Formats: sequence, C-alpha cells, structure tokens
Amino acid sequence: MSHNFFNHILFDYCYLQNPDGSYNFDPSTDDFKLRDKNEAIDAILDVLKQIYTNIITQKKIELREPDCNIVLLDQALFKYSRDIYGGKRLQARINNSRQLSSTPKKNLLKFSDYGLKIESTSPYIHREVAVLLYWFSVIKPFSIELAHQSIKILGFAGKFHNEYISYLLAQAALNLFDRRLAIHENELVFGEFLYDLHYRNLSRSSLEFFLNAYIRPA
Repeated sequence: MSHNFFNHILFDYCYLQNPDGSYNFDPSTDDFKLRDKNEAIDAILDVLKQIYTNIITQKKIELREPDCNIVLLDQALFKYSRDIYGGKRLQARINNSRQLSSTPKKNLLKFSDYGLKIESTSPYIHREVAVLLYWFSVIKPFSIELAHQSIKILGFAGKFHNEYISYLLAQAALNLFDRRLAIHENELVFGEFLYDLHYRNLSRSSLEFFLNAYIRPA
C-alpha cells in the first residue's frame, strides 16, 4: 500500500499538516498553507485501482476501469476534513495569532460555545473512520459497471459497491495506526452494515458508537 495514501486519507484534505498533525502557516498570508488536493486524489485513485485488481483476481471477472466521480470525492473529503479538523483548525489559527494575548486566546478556545460537530482537536480513531464512512455513504463517489457478467457475481462488492469500496479504503487507512476493521469477519453483520450505510440515513454518532466495537489492533 502506498505510504502516500496514508498521508492523505485520514488527514486534513484542505490544509497542509506536519507529521504530528500540526499546521503549516504561510508567512506571506499568516494563514494555513494549502494541501495539494490533486496529490491526495491521485493517491486514493491508486489504492482504488489496487482494490479493483484484487476484485478481478478473486472473482475472475472482467471489470471496466474504476469509476470514481472526482467532484463527489472532493466534496466528501472536504466535508470529512471540516468535521474532523474544524476544532483543530480554529485552535491553530488562534494560537498562531500574534495580536492576541493569552487571556483572549484562552476564551476563544472554549469550543463548546461554537456548536462544532466535533469539539475535540484530537478525536478518537473510530470517530474519524465513522465520519469518513458517513460522508462517503451520503455523497457516494464510487460506482461500478460490469462488462458482461451479472452484478450478482460480485456479492457485496456489486450490491453495495460505494459502501464496500469505502469500507476497504477505511481499512487501508487504518493500517497507518496499526488498527483494522473487523466487521467483515461476520458476513451477516457486514451485509447489514453495508445495507444500512447504503439505504438508511445513519448519523455520525450512531456510526461512531457502532465502529467502536469493531476497530481492533492489527
């Protein structure tokens, strides 16, 4: 798996971060340095192609090129980053300000006053994965087209394709943290999980609660 992928999928999609998660500031604007979004998209597409290659090998069927709507993928990653990193961005901007003294900074850092979706600046990994899967399942950037065979041959990969691919991408991203998703180890539970992601309007908090029981040491 490309290390470049690990540097993008569970990090801030919009702004450049250091390996420790802190932000880089542009001295000319005194604001965040922008991340190269094209690089992030390319890294995800590379992993997507690997996933499709594995599907072809396992199922012994012919598939067309992976179909990923780049505009929708961009939207999903933008919304994921806004939810997960909103508090961290605010904290970084306040702490970076040279015009504020320590007392105003302390008052501004009371995140509970702002109504943020996620107040923590360092959310648990199951929360990050829950938000990623939430936006992938809502926006649905991944689709599939079979060349000849029935889509039934693919099983979950065909029936709930967007959610199945989203699960595999999240699984790959967790490798960086020496964690893994274990939902697929029970086929019945996995099928119900993908069905709910595909058809039901699940909340981020319900996904977070569910995933907490299924993210385990690698």
